Amino acid sequence: MIGGRGPLSSRSLPTPFGKIELPAMEPPRRGVPHVDERRRRALSHATATDLTQVIGFIPYVGGLIGGQLADLHFAEMRKILTPEEMNKYVEDDKRIPSNGLALLYSFVR
Repeated sequence: MIGGRGPLSSRSLPTPFGKIELPAMEPPRRGVPHVDERRRRALSHATATDLTQVIGFIPYVGGLIGGQLADLHFAEMRKILTPEEMNKYVEDDKRIPSNGLALLYSFVR
């Protein structure tokens, strides 16, 4: 239990294609993560990856350009983060829709 709150329990969602099992998730600590220059650069690339989704709204070429920019920012994040931080980020990115928030959550864990 963190800060008086318990974990979000695992849930099972029925769908026409079968049941989807959602894992239990602990809420993040209430402390501020330590963000040094290296992590700040990684966080700026994660935020930029989120912002490239806006480019996808441009007709015809937006999806292509936005996808390429997102891939470039992800490659820079891979260079900046340590393998342990990258593994935590990839795991959290599956549960948290925003890349920037997933990276912050992985810094707090």
